[in-house]
Amino acid sequence: MTTKAVGEKIGMSSPSVTARVNKMKDAGAITGFAVVIDPKAFGLNVEAHVRIHALPGEGNRVARMLRDTPEIVEADQITGKDCFQVKVVVSDTEKLHSIVARFEPFGSVETAIIMAKTVNRRLPDL
Repeated sequence: MTTKAVGEKIGMSSPSVTARVNKMKDAGAITGFAVVIDPKAFGLNVEAHVRIHALPGEGNRVARMLRDTPEIVEADQITGKDCFQVKVVVSDTEKLHSIVARFEPFGSVETAIIMAKTVNRRLPDL
């Protein structure tokens, strides 16, 4: 959305919107801007959540592998039984299997294919 469109929506001028956005960036409240794409438009038809419980001593290796695997679009270190929760985006289930198989020597892996998005990524109620 342009600053002009934001300004019209909230009743402010474009320069005022720009000043507020810059103030939030300077304060660290806005850390960047992103383009949102539909992976299906690029033939990436399968999205899955993968939970990994790394074997003792393998957490750092798994974390490096997660960072080095481009099909992994998000990865969080979490509390509880598992160590990592990961989102994978691939073309098909065969490719998903090959990604998941890379991690199996280093821990237990559970995969859940996303059937439908119930809530798209959004900001929390600020």
